[in-house]
Amino acid sequence: MATYPWTQRERVRFRDCDAMGHVNNAVYSTYLEQARIGILGDLEPFILARVEIDFRAELRAGQDVEVRSRCSRVGTKSFELEHQIWGGDRLVADAKSVLVGYDYEAGTSVPLTANQRRRLGE
Repeated sequence: MATYPWTQRERVRFRDCDAMGHVNNAVYSTYLEQARIGILGDLEPFILARVEIDFRAELRAGQDVEVRSRCSRVGTKSFELEHQIWGGDRLVADAKSVLVGYDYEAGTSVPLTANQRRRLGE
C-alpha cells in the first residue's frame, strides 16, 4: 500500500508558530483534523479514539504543508488512517488516527455501515 489517495493542502500561518519560530506540536493535530474532515466530511458520525505523531523535521511560517492520507485498516467499529505531513519536498511527520463509528445520542460506538466501508476502501 504505497499510495496516499487523499491530500489536504495548508499553509503555515504565523499563529501556528511558537516562541521557537516553528510550528507548535499541537498544530499538527489541527492539520490532521482538517485532513480527516476532507476525507470523512459527509459520512456518518465518528469519534476520534487515538492520534499518534512522529515528528521528523520542523515547519516554519509561510511554508506550504501537504497532508497525505490513506486508510490502512477497517475493523467492525473502527478504522485507521495513516498520514504523512510534508513541508515542500521534506517529510516532517508521520501520523496515525483511529476513528470509531459513534452514535452521539446513545453515547456508544456502533458498527461501520456498508457505505462507510465502501468509501474507506476507495
